[in-house]
Amino acid sequence: MGLSFWSPNVNIFRDPRWGRGQETYGEDPYLTAQIGVAFVKGLQGDHPKYLKTSACAKHYAVHSGPEADRHVFNAVPSKKDFRETYLPGFKALVQEAHVEAVMCAYNRTYDKPCCGSEYLLNDILRKDWGFSGHIVSD
Repeated sequence: MGLSFWSPNVNIFRDPRWGRGQETYGEDPYLTAQIGVAFVKGLQGDHPKYLKTSACAKHYAVHSGPEADRHVFNAVPSKKDFRETYLPGFKALVQEAHVEAVMCAYNRTYDKPCCGSEYLLNDILRKDWGFSGHIVSD
């Protein structure tokens, strides 16, 4: 038995029409990653075998648009923007903080639903970053 926290939100806050921007750490990818890592380590603790609580990095991966379009939005950032802006927070939480869970976003990224994207969930998250925790949907 344990506690699961659906936090932190490490999305990059670029659009003020997004109704959940107050949950984020702002628009800076480096700062977002560093605050997120500290937050996850504080929640999960440092016991080698047991978690104090379970943190969840959300919303993977390119999620921060207008609230009204969240179910139909297709994010298509440049590959450079994708890697340098939208992924650093998630990568740091997986590799540095060992976040227990990752929540995929409900929008599409590169024409695929985030929760069904082989590229996001397997190629990047599992293979490139070595994530072995739980993936949950929003």
